[in-house]
Amino acid sequence: MAANNNSVLKSLKLGDVMEIAYRRKMLHGEFIRFDEEKQLIVIKLKSGYDVGVPKKEASAIRLLEKRTQKKTAEEKIKGLSFENPDLTIITTGGTISSKIDYKTGGVSPTVPPDYYFQIAPELKNRGNVEINDLMSIFSENMKPSDWVRIARAVHKSIKKGSKGIIVTTGTDTMHFASSAISFMLNPLSVPVVFTGAQRSTDRGSSDASTNLSLSAIAASGWDGGESVVCMHATLNDDYNFLIRGNRVRKMHSERRDAFRPINSLPLAKVHLNGKIERLSEYRKKAEDTVLNDKLDDNVRLLLSYPGMTGDVINEAIIAGAHGLVIEGTGFGNLPLGEKSLYNALSRADREEIPIVITSQTIYGATNRFVYSTLRELSNFKNIVYVGDMTSETAFVKLMVVLGRTKKLHDVLEVMKKPMAGETGDKEILDGFLI
Repeated sequence: MAANNNSVLKSLKLGDVMEIAYRRKMLHGEFIRFDEEKQLIVIKLKSGYDVGVPKKEASAIRLLEKRTQKKTAEEKIKGLSFENPDLTIITTGGTISSKIDYKTGGVSPTVPPDYYFQIAPELKNRGNVEINDLMSIFSENMKPSDWVRIARAVHKSIKKGSKGIIVTTGTDTMHFASSAISFMLNPLSVPVVFTGAQRSTDRGSSDASTNLSLSAIAASGWDGGESVVCMHATLNDDYNFLIRGNRVRKMHSERRDAFRPINSLPLAKVHLNGKIERLSEYRKKAEDTVLNDKLDDNVRLLLSYPGMTGDVINEAIIAGAHGLVIEGTGFGNLPLGEKSLYNALSRADREEIPIVITSQTIYGATNRFVYSTLRELSNFKNIVYVGDMTSETAFVKLMVVLGRTKKLHDVLEVMKKPMAGETGDKEILDGFLI
């Protein structure tokens, strides 16, 4: 039996349908790889989960069906570059590009490009899939200059002919990057789909395979021209949401369905059978993509808190900040009873440093006319309230706007008006905690 298992195992190729008798159960799925070091047979179950079966515990291994694709994934990835790519995957690192380092117990973003074909064999059915291994970092280490690199890489791929773009990145700051792309590439002639994983690809509970597969469906089949995030909508592998990249936030540290739309509805549901179900209005593909990658990253994001003084604002001014975003409480309140804070705001006003006010509540909109303390802020010509825009999006947008103009009046006007659907006039009644 062992000799026969060895023979079958040697004959298996990526994507072959197989079954393994393991602990009195029959596991059916697609062969991904055999890990020589750990002696694990890794297969993808129909549920979307990857399972590693110890070779010594597999009582029987059977090949059920050979892959029918003429051109295998291995053959495709030899160059990872095509003259006319159908789909481009731009990799930047993060958990989706990570494997466990069993020496340290942690994960590191060190997988080779062909690993994406291993975790999502369905990619081989998407035509010429180009992989651009742009960078390999965790998203908490990503800088605004990296968003510029992503924007330029996306634009280059579109000009090359790619019909859809997937950007794989870490989830912790994915909503910053997806927001930046919505402003720097505006309008868009193809979908730009951001995705990642909450759990590394060599864990049985990894969401990477489903997220990547559904992102490929969206990037190649959705008629929208927007920067979106494609992540789990539920704890199961039922479907993913497409959420506007500047209206999304990571709301849980580890759940599969951590990404939720803020003050808006999801744009669509994407199902593994290829169906894309429209849920709300979105911008359709434009004729051409316009790149404007000018960005001023000398912006600070500050948090209002009980007992806040003017020191934090003064320090930002002394450091040469060109703009501030302050998360106020409720409707955008600041503790103006503290004289030093009022004085610091006055200083920023005199020096014409734009200050954008958002709300810590996450959901809902700011309103400077509700309380008398807010009305006091009307005396400052440099302060603007941005309605229901998230703090992260306001932070990114202010960088983009300051990269294009330093005129205070123009900065405030552009911050108030939507550029890429990042804010709206009407409250979404059923848009709370979707």
